[in-house]
Amino acid sequence: MDASHISMPFLALILAADIAITCLHSRQELKGEGGPLWRNFGAIVGFEIPDRWGFLIFTAALTLTLSAIGIVGIFGALGPACSTFALGMLIGARLSDTLVSHVLLHQLGYRPNPGLCSTPLYVLEALFIAWAFQHSLAADPGLAKAGLIAGIALFVVVLPGLWLLRLVFPRQVRPAWTRWQPMPSWASKQ
Repeated sequence: MDASHISMPFLALILAADIAITCLHSRQELKGEGGPLWRNFGAIVGFEIPDRWGFLIFTAALTLTLSAIGIVGIFGALGPACSTFALGMLIGARLSDTLVSHVLLHQLGYRPNPGLCSTPLYVLEALFIAWAFQHSLAADPGLAKAGLIAGIALFVVVLPGLWLLRLVFPRQVRPAWTRWQPMPSWASKQ
């Protein structure tokens, strides 16, 4: 499929699906079993994230960021270069969030993992975006790869970043979550 020949209504449908998938996944990370996700991540590294900051960063800001990336990539409103970068970033973010934030942590024994059940939609969307916009991505493979790397980095840096925050905010340090054990009580509070 050539993105330049995709009708505006179909682009709007693709974008609506992208935003709907983002919102569904964010809701699952917030309200799903073991949620909210920031408590899981904090427990893994032994760092208590205040709920107001967790919601602001992990739910609100991330949902808005991923939606903005989708808008720039799918509609191409900022030109072909930004669109190509954003499409690569969207693909990288979807795959990295799936693998790093959910599948890997689940396999390592950090369970439950809110949001895990919607990650197949992320993989399907990444594959669809790569197929539907293949000509745009191939037109500037350097920008597409740079976007892919940026999207991957968006999720790869989360746990190391939280670990570094332990050094900055030592009062927030807590006992880390032991794999294959229940989440620590300090992180599973309601």
